Amino acid sequence: MEFGMNTELFQTVSSRFQSEADCIEAIIAMKWPHGFVCPRCAYTEYTRLSSRRLPLFECGKCGYQASPLVGTIFERTHLPLVKWFRALELFLLPDGISALRLSQVIEVTYKTAWLMLHKIRHTLGECDARELLSGDVKVNCDQYAYDSLRYHPAAQPYATPVVAGCTVTEFGEPERVKIQLISDTRGDGQRANKHDVAAFIHKHVDVPTSTVQSYPLAFRLYLPLRKEVRAAWTSLKRTYVALGLTHLQAYLNEYTVRRDLRMSFSEEEMRQNLLQMCVSIPAIPYRQLIKRHQNAHHQKPYFAAAA
Repeated sequence: MEFGMNTELFQTVSSRFQSEADCIEAIIAMKWPHGFVCPRCAYTEYTRLSSRRLPLFECGKCGYQASPLVGTIFERTHLPLVKWFRALELFLLPDGISALRLSQVIEVTYKTAWLMLHKIRHTLGECDARELLSGDVKVNCDQYAYDSLRYHPAAQPYATPVVAGCTVTEFGEPERVKIQLISDTRGDGQRANKHDVAAFIHKHVDVPTSTVQSYPLAFRLYLPLRKEVRAAWTSLKRTYVALGLTHLQAYLNEYTVRRDLRMSFSEEEMRQNLLQMCVSIPAIPYRQLIKRHQNAHHQKPYFAAAA
């Protein structure tokens, strides 16, 4: 994706949210769509205090002062909200945006852009985990980053075992998709086993309301779902070049949730849905992300990318 295209989109977003006031009002409307409700006593009458950079809502009953940013991805941020809103918009590009490119477009450091994107990915993963697959469900044992042009397992250094599941339309096409990493190793020809499939179904499928068909054999997979796993690899590789295992699950969540949004909603509805997710899930702390990274040092090295 060319930088000029991102710059053009950046200007479009800028025209929609030109100030902190525009952004904070959008957050308030999303957090309290039916008006303020005190998080402590549920009272609805309030006084809006606007003496600070960001407004506070003081409960008319218990006196609690509530910030609209508490409990959201924006809590304790030192960045202007305008930059956050531009990042959310760019995140919804068909193949997403790398931290390096985002840092250039919204003019922040690479570290800041990396953290912003991972906070968004964490939010998507948390929201997606709450939505179970239901109805006609297909489940594959597959491999992410499997190169179909290389037939021998030794020629698949980055193939990683996954279990993928989807609901299907009446025409047999994948609708909602989930892809779950199984192992912290890659390139050894491993595949998910029946226990992995059972764990996936238990975690991601609403079994009482579903008809589940699993495909545990490599030569007998549900082909439309296999294509979705390949499409995830192609899309992520196009934007991030290559990804290690440390945060790969977060990137897979990013792909599947964005795919579902783009299939189901208009551009404006996608923005509203993403903002709703960001308002409903607290931000993941930086130290927690770093802890994940430190715990993954034993993993097989993978050539780096500006992710």
